[in-house]
Amino acid sequence: MDRSRHLLSLMAVSVLLASCGGSTEESTTATSTAPPAAMAATPSLDEVINAMGMADVDSLTFSGSAWRIRNSFRQTLRASPPWPDRDEITNFVRTIDLNQPASFARGDTFASNLFLDPPVAGTYIQNIPATQTSWGQQLEIWLTPWGFLQGAENNAASISTTMMDGEEYTMISWMSPEGQTAPSGLRYTVNGYVNDDNLVTMIETWVEDAFMGDMHVVGVYSDYESFNGLMVPTVIEQQRGGGGIFGVEVEAAAANPADLVALMDYTPPAGGGGGGGAAPTDITQMIADGVYLVTAGYQSMAVEFSDHIVVLESGQSEARGEQILAEVKAAVPGKPIRYVVNSHPHSDHTAGLIPFVREGATIVTHANNVDFLEMALSTPRTLLGEESMNPQFMGIEGVGVLEDDTMRIDLHSVPNLHTDGMLVPVLPQQGIMFQADFTLPVAGAQANPFVVTLANYVADNDVQFEQYIAVHAAATPQTRADLLATIGE
Repeated sequence: MDRSRHLLSLMAVSVLLASCGGSTEESTTATSTAPPAAMAATPSLDEVINAMGMADVDSLTFSGSAWRIRNSFRQTLRASPPWPDRDEITNFVRTIDLNQPASFARGDTFASNLFLDPPVAGTYIQNIPATQTSWGQQLEIWLTPWGFLQGAENNAASISTTMMDGEEYTMISWMSPEGQTAPSGLRYTVNGYVNDDNLVTMIETWVEDAFMGDMHVVGVYSDYESFNGLMVPTVIEQQRGGGGIFGVEVEAAAANPADLVALMDYTPPAGGGGGGGAAPTDITQMIADGVYLVTAGYQSMAVEFSDHIVVLESGQSEARGEQILAEVKAAVPGKPIRYVVNSHPHSDHTAGLIPFVREGATIVTHANNVDFLEMALSTPRTLLGEESMNPQFMGIEGVGVLEDDTMRIDLHSVPNLHTDGMLVPVLPQQGIMFQADFTLPVAGAQANPFVVTLANYVADNDVQFEQYIAVHAAATPQTRADLLATIGE
């Protein structure tokens, strides 16, 4: 694993630049080095395919146990990897039809949700039908050793060599078909790394992501075994954002299964319909002098200082962030938005940061979140066809204060089982706490552990406020007394 991470840091920039050039030749020359004369000749693609036992393989299936990152990628306890909390997936089976191509995986789960409700039994499903042509889905096929080699055969792969940790690896590179491109019009790049045994040990590609730009996606493969001639890695891990998010320990595998149709059969559950009415037009209201609440979605708050504005929370999507930005400018014209306060690093509380970064606002967040958010928001955005960004950060530990002669915001660090990077803003003069995800229980229900954490923090530190306002709007007004009631005070 250390070897693969070294490779990522060594080669990510050069290969990504190659992916923007539009030719396989550029992708090859950007990262390859000439092998010393004493080393063995670079294997051909056919030699790698034969070593992998794939010469006559059109489909395959493998089974065992799997795991996935708890709560899903970018919903973890801490922002930066490693992410040790995992949910197990038992009875895991994945089948890949290389001819279509298509893939289907199923397993059984037993896990709690993001808010630590009691664990319940569930079903893990990953379905990529042949009709699903988006790269974000199809890369799950091309990122496997067998899909990668099939793609290399179909898409005029180039072969070169590269050095890593003093050892030589064969690098096979190919690009998506001309008709399968990113929003920018660029074709996608896929690189695979082959060891001395001609086995594929790592595959990488990039996919456009609204938040993380050209997001690096990596498959790492080890401990190969032969299953009737088909070489299968018994340890599989997928990485995103620099950390593992999914893995499999393979116990059995077979090439060209006779029951392929049955293994690939999937009928999705019937989905419910329904649509909402028209969005309200008046969504911004002044709730105190110089304090504005933006509603009709994840709620946000604009706080007016003497010569600038601070926005608390940026919304759950880039579109919502743009809406909030426009509402704040209309409510308080003529003053720049200098800071945007991010409550915590989960994806639904960071997606709206993009417009604020472009606006030049500094992101104020818990210090634990800065490294990951800076990496994500500084990543090139070539696949999206957008300019790179230069995000600025203010990391907070303990209690941070934003203030001038007219306004004050206290930013309380409240680590909890939901995230170790939580900030809770309090406007002491206005008697307002503005919190994200510390949702109070319904009448008669028990508060979850992180609501209890906040209540204890408020009681122990004598944090004073009256209004308890939530990013996820409550049906009725709530108060400090309602919060303290969860711990019997």
